Amino acid sequence: MNKLEINTAQNVKIEYNLASLGSRMIAFAIDYFIIVCYYFFCFFLLDTLNITSNDPYLFYGIMMALTLPAFFYTLITETAFGGQTVGKKIMKIKVVKLDGSRANFYQYLSRWSLSIVDIWMTMGGVAITSIVLSKNGQRIGDIAGETSVISLKPALKLSDTIYEETLDNHPILFPQVIKLSDKDANSIKEIYQTAFDRRDVGILTALVQRLEKVMDVKHPDVMTPNDFVLQVMKDHYTMFKDK
Repeated sequence: MNKLEINTAQNVKIEYNLASLGSRMIAFAIDYFIIVCYYFFCFFLLDTLNITSNDPYLFYGIMMALTLPAFFYTLITETAFGGQTVGKKIMKIKVVKLDGSRANFYQYLSRWSLSIVDIWMTMGGVAITSIVLSKNGQRIGDIAGETSVISLKPALKLSDTIYEETLDNHPILFPQVIKLSDKDANSIKEIYQTAFDRRDVGILTALVQRLEKVMDVKHPDVMTPNDFVLQVMKDHYTMFKDK
C-alpha cells in the first residue's frame, strides 16, 4: 500500500497509509446514493403536497431550494466531520493536509469546487488518472487544496505490534523505562492507541516528547516515532513482566 510520508517539526518521519482507489470509489458511490435518495425524497414530498401539478415555476423554485444542501453535500460533511463524508466514515478514510493535520474550510472548498472538473465533467476519468499517477494519491482537487486521503484502518491490531511480538529474550534498548510506573505504561498505551486509531501526528509527537523528558532519553534518529514508542512499551513489559 502507498504511504503518505511527512516530517514533523522535530525532524521525525511519520507514515500514513493512503486510501486505496477502490475504497475512495466505494465511498463516493455511497455518498452519491445518499444524494440521489435525498433528491427523490424532495420530489415525492412536493408531489405529495400536490405542488407539481399547480405551478411548475413554483415547483422548480422550491425544488432547487430544498436540494441545495445536496449540491453542497461533500463540502458540508467534510467540514462538519473533519474530512469525512458519510461514505468516507463507512470506508474509514479521511481527507487530511499533506502534513497529516486536519484540513481547513478553504481546502475542503478547493476539493469540492474542482470535483466539477475532475469528477462530474469527466465521469471521474481525470480524478482516477490523477490518483493513480500522483505520488500522494491526489486528484486535481487534492493537488489544488494540498490535501490527500488516508486510510484509518490499521494494518495490524495494536496488540499484534506490542506484547505478542515481545519474546522472552527481547533486548531492552531503553533501560530508562525503569522510571516508568505501571500507571505510566498504561497511560502510554492508551495515548498511543488514540494516536494509532486517529493517525494523529500531534498526539504521537507529544507522546514522544513526554517520554524523552520523563525517561531522560533522546529519541534515536534512526527510529520512527511509532517504533520508538513501541520499543519503550516492549522494554517496560520485558523489564517488569516477572515482577
